Amino acid sequence: MPKKPITRELKLNIKKVYLNSHYLVMKKYLFFLSALLLCSLSMYGQSVKFNDLVYFASLTNGEVHNNLQQGNAFRQDYTEEINGQELEYFKNIKSKPNSENIIIGGYTKLYDGTILRTVDYTSTNPQNIINMISQAKRYGLDLKFRGADASNNIYLYDNSFYHVSVYLRRDQSSGLVEIKQKEYLGLE
Repeated sequence: MPKKPITRELKLNIKKVYLNSHYLVMKKYLFFLSALLLCSLSMYGQSVKFNDLVYFASLTNGEVHNNLQQGNAFRQDYTEEINGQELEYFKNIKSKPNSENIIIGGYTKLYDGTILRTVDYTSTNPQNIINMISQAKRYGLDLKFRGADASNNIYLYDNSFYHVSVYLRRDQSSGLVEIKQKEYLGLE
């Protein structure tokens, strides 16, 4: 008879140790998940990709405006008329507000009436500009020039349809990506 209470007591102790070990594991997972959540709150991504900017260069102001509004990452800041061109300024409203801007509406009008549009993207986060440089390479643009002036590192990319200028401040405070349509001289 005395063996049963000892085995019963031993089984209860084993269950307590087993449950305590699971409790400690669960506490570790809970701590890890809360730390991961806290870290993810401070991270953010780029609001627009290089492909989107190239796509915007082929659209009218109204079409770009609609695309940016539907994306819910940018909102129109203001419009301005310079040399007869109505420029529209958009700023991001998602992750880090006002850290990214898009300017549309600049163009060059050719003798035959064709309009070649320009899209400008600025960011106060240099990593966004570095990401744009790598995306331009993946897009298939050829690097035509890489250099620097007193205040900027300059990267010029080119293909048959677009000329892209990237200016990254040397003090790593901001940058600019300018995409211009080119006149395509194809055979017709």
